[in-house]
Amino acid sequence: MTQPAAKPMTTREKLLHHARRLLWARGYSNVSVRQIAAAAGVDVALISRYYGSKLGLFEVTLENAFDDPSAHANTPEQVMDMMTHLFVHTPRCGDMPSIVQMILTNAQDDDVGEMVRGLTHRHFHAPLLRILGSPQRTALFMSVLMGISVVEKTIRLPGYPAPHSSDYAAMLRHMMQAALSYKGPEK
Repeated sequence: MTQPAAKPMTTREKLLHHARRLLWARGYSNVSVRQIAAAAGVDVALISRYYGSKLGLFEVTLENAFDDPSAHANTPEQVMDMMTHLFVHTPRCGDMPSIVQMILTNAQDDDVGEMVRGLTHRHFHAPLLRILGSPQRTALFMSVLMGISVVEKTIRLPGYPAPHSSDYAAMLRHMMQAALSYKGPEK
């Protein structure tokens, strides 16, 4: 029996797909509406028609983007388990950037940085702080997650384990545990 053919994307879906791919990977200010429309194979005026503006389109790319699995955790161990699973099992092929890449690319953008930082705080930092109980350990924990992404995506250090390997999982858990064991002064 053959599988039914995949339903073709609507114009709105094409714009959203290519906006997410381009804006998350290159940064909001580094991508034009013409580039998004060209990638989607549609007229640039349709961005305004469907989303109002480039900013409106970017905002729609962020809907559900911050659905953090660690929000369902109740203990630091559960957070580490969920983050290890997420980082080890997230596909790294294809052209769709991760939420971590979107944050790294857009958090300092003059136009959308404040929005991205606010969403990151509200959807990642605040829930982690509730579970971890310490602003310093929470900041270190988030730094581990962002830092490992930077190393993996940009620096590509020799000796760095393959992302889907048990060595990668062990290294990530070690770094998260080190962040959680921080005993410095609380402010």
